Amino acid sequence: MNVPTPALPDSIPPSILASADLLVTKTAFLAGMVAPETAACLSKLLMDSDAHYSRIIDGYYTEPEDLKNALNSANQQSMLDKVPDLRRRIVAALAHHLHLLQTQAYPDGKGVVARVILHRYLHQLGLHPHLWSLARGLAQRHAEYHALAPTNSTRVSEPTGGVQPSVKSTLSFVGFMIEVCVGEVDYMTAALNRHRLREAVMHGFRTNSRLIEAGIRTQTGPAFLALLIQGALPRTEFETFTGLQLSEACDQLSKVINLGLVVSSACNRHTLRLGLPSWFAQDIFPDFSLGESEIKPG
Repeated sequence: MNVPTPALPDSIPPSILASADLLVTKTAFLAGMVAPETAACLSKLLMDSDAHYSRIIDGYYTEPEDLKNALNSANQQSMLDKVPDLRRRIVAALAHHLHLLQTQAYPDGKGVVARVILHRYLHQLGLHPHLWSLARGLAQRHAEYHALAPTNSTRVSEPTGGVQPSVKSTLSFVGFMIEVCVGEVDYMTAALNRHRLREAVMHGFRTNSRLIEAGIRTQTGPAFLALLIQGALPRTEFETFTGLQLSEACDQLSKVINLGLVVSSACNRHTLRLGLPSWFAQDIFPDFSLGESEIKPG
């Protein structure tokens, strides 16, 4: 599937350009907060959650595998580099998303494919979409999303020729989408704030039933927090962060490895990497659905 050049209105209000600038600044700040190993864990969690949020947005469930297939089918060549300014490239990508929603149709559902394509554009623009969830924001405001981008929800196998959106409706949609993006970046930035992150991790180590049943002590919480922040740690440092005697620290480490909170590879047992299973990530991001609960679309 080849995707044409993203549509770009001739005149863009300064307020929208300023919002695009803000999105660039905020996503760069968020990326600077997260270690590469932690970013990889978050990316996987957020990708898995997209299927759940797509169900709310589109009104039907999309399997995670279908999202991957949609990404593979979206074999477009980006034309964003032909737009001279980063802010206008952001506007062009969002305007193009509206264009796809209103003029294209795909076997897997136009909404999910259009969002996958937009995710690719956001990545190409350096907005780090793997660290925040556009789908979550759209699920929370799906009524507005559909009102600004009315589409025929019937699944068809051939592209349809829709009516091109007006400049006014395009700019209204772009403004809404930037607002949603900024809101989700703010959510993740607040969630990953060091003080708030420490409170969430320690609360989880005190109250999470799986940790309690496995015999994980609260003293192991600071060690996991350090790993969450840094992404990887020498084994000896993790054990030291617990403040426990060596034998007990080793026992606690074995337990968190067994639970998947910490990863120790056979090829490098001296360095530990972060593991962030969804059942514990839910403690860190309590109002973020990671696909374990069933929420019917509104």
